[in-house]
Amino acid sequence: MAESKFEEAVIEKLKTEGWTYRADLSNTNAIVLYDHWRNILNQNENNMRKLQGVPLSDTEFEQIKLELNKNKTPYAAQLMLAGAGGIGTIPLTRDDGTQLEIEIFYGDEIAGGHSQYEIVNQVTFNDLAFTLSNKRRIDIMLLINGLPVAHVEEKDETLQNQWSAFEQLKKYAGDGMYTGLFSFVQVQFILSQHSAHYFARPKDASSAAYNKDFVFGWREKDGKDVTNTMKFIHQVMGIPALHRLVTVNMIPDASNDNLMVMRSYQIQATREILERMKQMDNNQVIEKEGGYVWHTTGSGKTVTSFKVAQLLAAMPRVTNVLFIVDRVDLVNQTFENFKSFAYTTFEKRIEIVNGHELKRKLRKNLTAHIYLITVQGLDKAVKSGLMSNERMVILMDEAHRSASGEAVQRIKKALPKTTWFGFTGTPNFYSDELNAVKTSKNISTHDIFGPRLHRYTIKDAIGDGNVLGFDVTYYQPEIEANKESSYTEKELEKEVYSSMPFRQAVVQDIIEHWEENTSGPIEMGTRKPNQFQGIFAVSGKQAVVAYYNLFKQMAPAIRVAMTYSRNEDNGQGTSDLQRALKQAMVDYAEFYGTRNFIEDQNSERLYLNDLTKRIARKKPYNRDDDSERLDLVIVSDQLLTGFDSKYINIIYMDKILAEGMLIQAMSRTNRTINKNAKPHGKVRFYRKGELMEENVKKALVIYTKGGNDTVADAEKKPSKAEQESLIYDNVLAPKMTNQINELQPKIEYLKKVAGDDFSQLPRSEKEQVEFAIVGSEVNSRVQRLVQQGYQLGTKIDELDNNGKQSGKKVGLEITSREEFNSLQARLNDVNELLPPEKKIDLTNIKVAILAYNNEIIDYDKLVELLNNYIDETIPQNRSAVEEHVTPMDSESRSEIDDVLDGIENGVYQEHFDTETLKAARKKIRSDRQELKIRRWSANKDYNGNDILAAYDLYLPGVSLNDNPKLSNKLQQIENAQNIGFFEMADFEEELMQFFATL
Repeated sequence: MAESKFEEAVIEKLKTEGWTYRADLSNTNAIVLYDHWRNILNQNENNMRKLQGVPLSDTEFEQIKLELNKNKTPYAAQLMLAGAGGIGTIPLTRDDGTQLEIEIFYGDEIAGGHSQYEIVNQVTFNDLAFTLSNKRRIDIMLLINGLPVAHVEEKDETLQNQWSAFEQLKKYAGDGMYTGLFSFVQVQFILSQHSAHYFARPKDASSAAYNKDFVFGWREKDGKDVTNTMKFIHQVMGIPALHRLVTVNMIPDASNDNLMVMRSYQIQATREILERMKQMDNNQVIEKEGGYVWHTTGSGKTVTSFKVAQLLAAMPRVTNVLFIVDRVDLVNQTFENFKSFAYTTFEKRIEIVNGHELKRKLRKNLTAHIYLITVQGLDKAVKSGLMSNERMVILMDEAHRSASGEAVQRIKKALPKTTWFGFTGTPNFYSDELNAVKTSKNISTHDIFGPRLHRYTIKDAIGDGNVLGFDVTYYQPEIEANKESSYTEKELEKEVYSSMPFRQAVVQDIIEHWEENTSGPIEMGTRKPNQFQGIFAVSGKQAVVAYYNLFKQMAPAIRVAMTYSRNEDNGQGTSDLQRALKQAMVDYAEFYGTRNFIEDQNSERLYLNDLTKRIARKKPYNRDDDSERLDLVIVSDQLLTGFDSKYINIIYMDKILAEGMLIQAMSRTNRTINKNAKPHGKVRFYRKGELMEENVKKALVIYTKGGNDTVADAEKKPSKAEQESLIYDNVLAPKMTNQINELQPKIEYLKKVAGDDFSQLPRSEKEQVEFAIVGSEVNSRVQRLVQQGYQLGTKIDELDNNGKQSGKKVGLEITSREEFNSLQARLNDVNELLPPEKKIDLTNIKVAILAYNNEIIDYDKLVELLNNYIDETIPQNRSAVEEHVTPMDSESRSEIDDVLDGIENGVYQEHFDTETLKAARKKIRSDRQELKIRRWSANKDYNGNDILAAYDLYLPGVSLNDNPKLSNKLQQIENAQNIGFFEMADFEEELMQFFATL
């Protein structure tokens, strides 16, 4: 399918979704869009009133254009669009000195009033600042009020892989396209016939900014991927969906001067909460239980909850939003995040309060605020007399643990007109007896919050690449493995787990594997140490102290800190435990040269705040200064929920956990970063290995399939599809032996073309391209194996499908870091030899592999070789062309063969340039299509001219119902061919299927 025909189909679909196609502004120069925008500004009713009927002069419009140049990033442009009160404006001093604000955008006005929605395509950009090319031509831009807010690039899947569009958009950014009027592009789209993606325009053209991890597909509410592009356009790019996407669904991140766009599941969850509130308003009822959102840990609940809080606070009947967490440190963390996500005009409406302050502010404030408070603080306020009949909303973070006990009932009673919504990554469920998964819960998250409004499981998140899977290791102490042991649980705890030999063995294991677990990827034969940090979760405060002291003795080089909170179970020796924590705080302050936290009134909170920033490498500890590094923090319960850091890659566990708390603790490790350095989150269990393996499997069943919200749910028999969905591919790391066996043939190929020690450069350019592609994949996968614990040069026991040892040993054919270093050196050498369009991004294996399926050829070189063949039509020159186009797909190679035949037959006598060669290929494709259509028509006994005319009206992906021109044409053919009423449906279906193959 030609790209032009696909583009036409996209435009036609957009027209049915509320957009107006502007042919007069298409196939023109970008300068024309400035004139168009100027006309819109002049014709805007509000602006006309402000301008008093006198249109903008040339100097005034130049002044406005200069204001646009202040938008150096999409973040800055979003702030200009948002303006104040949902109206984006630009300041203007008129020629007569009058000062006013020109209105340019209406964020709160979705699909109505002043906003107009237009499509332009094939717009040319001349004289871009950072390229020597004299023109760049884009596919489609979508304009709201004349502002280009979305840029669409399409790719025909039969010719080029869609991901080349991603590189194309990156190149446009590097050329300097997104300046002035075009700085307003907020979202970029990549469309092909069976695939559609979107992403927020990055702040610059660097590889770090243009990161494929932030390119999103679309999922429907039921979790199914939308791969039909026309369906994607309907759900994401229609009106009002696109207007919402570039306003309501954008998050300006002040902390990074960056722009984020919400993923489909975040948008859908937000919409569900707002719809619940609107239903209540429409029905004039207030329900206390609004519902809950289950979004797995690490999927961006903070972003979703902020956007929900902001939108609820803007609803006319909502007086205030209370955002509740269960720990003081999370209040501060959430406040910092919320502030960085808020527009300047909204910042002052976000406040941290205690119970006393909340009572006063609820009486005082007239505008809706977002108040952040702990559940304990709110309960304390209620106990001291807080009551309110105001229409408020409570959003509760980590709802699986916060909303329980008598506190919630007291708060609900004191705030009778308040609706509750919960956010959780691990809801509480009833047992799932049919899947042999028992839970310890006698009340579910559903019971407290009401219906589940949206679900996004850990399996969904891993599939989307939003979080990592887990690499889990289980240990079974010898005394546990002895089935004849008569120890009770209490005796095991006392005699084994609390014993000095056991704890010393655990610390020794951590020490022995420290380098492999914390080092970065192999670069130039070495692994940089201490690139990652860890958490050590133990059973109780006494264990925290004991392990802390052991690390000080046995591993003084490892920088260790410890923490626990007052409300954790104290057990015995409370005063001793307080002294131990104070001593740890003194050790910490002396080592890092910080303030003496003990002298502060909130000493534990300030200490924890500093410790968590340090281990997460957040400001001010984000300077890559090794002296600021903290390696390991020992905890009992703290930090096992709500603490996020992409630099935590392992959690060691000397405690028994199950269900939601187990998944929460494991999920401290699965934030994404460079996947070569961190392919999985590592989890290492030191007690009851068999039990913990069973607990992990049960927890993954619950939190991938979806648990039972009610007792009635628990009695339902799951369908076959639900049972099949329990298979959690990619949730757990693949076996190392399987990975090794898969890599061996690829390594053999690399040694074949570069020598057994990778010391030789591949000879031909074709081999160099293949070496770069295969080598980058091998480099990435070997790095991941090493991060899992594999040591180059060793052989490990092969496991069968049941996880049992097969008696064989396997090992990689790369036997040392030196040999691996040689492979990396050749990769860099080969990549430098390749022309720019063939170079491989060695840091991004996915892009590299996809690039291999593209037309990896030098088009200018192809033109030169074809012209040589025109000058001298000899077999050697034809062979040179045929060898050069080997990386092309078969259809493209066939087109070049036709060009070569045309040269031999005298059809092509004039030299080609890139444009005339593309035109020749396009004609060949068109002629082939016509031949196929005429043959098909003849075989079916239809008039070939009629079917050709019908194909001219066909739009890929657009149904007959949405394409009235084609539908009318088919009716004419059916009448002319005397096709009976009952045969019409078969004819139309058969014809549409045939057209789809062209």
